[in-house]
Amino acid sequence: MRKAGEPAVQQTEWILNHAEGRSYTVEEIFRLNLERETFRANALMHWNATQQRTTTGRPVDAILCPIAPTLAPPHDTTSWWGYSSHWNILDLPAVVFPVGRYTAGDSLPEPAEPRNDIERFIHAQWQPGTYDNAPVNLQLVGRRHGEERLLAMLDVVENVVGKEACEASQESFSK
Repeated sequence: MRKAGEPAVQQTEWILNHAEGRSYTVEEIFRLNLERETFRANALMHWNATQQRTTTGRPVDAILCPIAPTLAPPHDTTSWWGYSSHWNILDLPAVVFPVGRYTAGDSLPEPAEPRNDIERFIHAQWQPGTYDNAPVNLQLVGRRHGEERLLAMLDVVENVVGKEACEASQESFSK
């Protein structure tokens, strides 16, 4: 980025600053990798345990969840990405897709009282006009090495949600 003269976006700057001056020994790298793999194994066991709660006796195929705590925020204002970083550390594929658009003036439920600094920042950022015509997106998460299957499931989800709504949202956004 320096050679190209490109400024880092806020999130990249945070990550680079967080990593600056850190170095790890081989032993520390192995320990961190072991912690990550233990976390992944526990998450996989939890996912596989869903078979005890499904009518088919099979684990769930995918997880439908938010991509962010809000609609797409203004550029350079994202301060929390836990809805995606969780799946990244688990090395699970995810696909984000639009399901509609927000129109300023739409009635929304009153938000809960912020519980921490991140929620206070996000809550203070909310201005209906800022988000007018912003896409409403969801995320579908699949199993590791299951990208093709995940895209096939996305097709099913889009048909249920209404492919027209998804396409209209994409078309409106590209204008």
